[in-house]
Amino acid sequence: MKTGTRLLGWTFLALILYGTLGAVVYAISLVALQQGTRIGLPWFAATQKSLYRNGHVNVNSWLGIPGCIKSDPDLIYVPAIGTCAFNDVEFRTTLTFTAEGRDTGPKPAGVGIAVIGDSHAMGWGVNDEETFAAQLQVLSGRPVYNLGVASYGTARELMRLRKSGLLDRVDTVILQYCNNDLGENLQFDTVSKQALHDKVFGPQPAAATPNTFERIIGGYGLALAAPFRSLSERLRRKDFSPHAEALRPVLAKYRKVLAGKRVIVFYANSYGQRYRNFPSGRDAAMPNIEFVDLGLTAADHRQLDNHMTPAGHRKAAERLYAYLRAGAVENGNR
Repeated sequence: MKTGTRLLGWTFLALILYGTLGAVVYAISLVALQQGTRIGLPWFAATQKSLYRNGHVNVNSWLGIPGCIKSDPDLIYVPAIGTCAFNDVEFRTTLTFTAEGRDTGPKPAGVGIAVIGDSHAMGWGVNDEETFAAQLQVLSGRPVYNLGVASYGTARELMRLRKSGLLDRVDTVILQYCNNDLGENLQFDTVSKQALHDKVFGPQPAAATPNTFERIIGGYGLALAAPFRSLSERLRRKDFSPHAEALRPVLAKYRKVLAGKRVIVFYANSYGQRYRNFPSGRDAAMPNIEFVDLGLTAADHRQLDNHMTPAGHRKAAERLYAYLRAGAVENGNR
């Protein structure tokens, strides 16, 4: 009886201590985040990430910056040609877009590579020369055209490629897939484009005045749960099966656009989350399409923002280059 009582007492004391530490971690994490400071200690880092993701600090969006995008009748929006400053807690960047996509530097002569994808391919949070497309151009000595656009799914990415006027200048297409492409791949052809247009360009609803008490309680709860959520995210592997079921019909629909091209599909998910069953090698139905897992991890992504760091882009470029070279050698030996 005494042992049980003692154990209950120690458990109660541990809960009080954890709750108290959680309050301290929450307060320090929030103040530091509001001042643009990241804390590298695990519990603080996980808490700042949760606060950032759940709207407890202002988070900038490239889509919402005046002059960064313009309307398009088919794609809803496309990057506006010119430069666009985009800054957030973890980065200060300038994005440059031309008629050939995001600037990758002076183009070498020869047949090129087209990169399509969403914000990870576009290079959210890195400067022009830091994108994996720009670095792949340097490594390969071939022109690389970066057609990635934030928030596009595969359907719009392939439409942008078709409309780009670059198909006759490339023999390779690199398609970066992300888990949030699923929704658009399932319904982009049937949803109201006007509704999506209005969501981006229409009047934005006024932000609700936050209830301070509820906000504090919510943030405190995030701090308490942060270590467990962080561990779960590191251990969990996503299932690619539903994504494959939605992706393959989109690729088949644009078979003519991709005909005669070597198409390499890799993924870059938010915060480096992995798939446990991503395909490897040539697709059985469309053998010009190859799937490759580049092994990107959480360490290749920013602590708060969910996109790749400059080092992560470098890693992607190097692994893509190695894969391209291996394929060239293989084809040359046939």
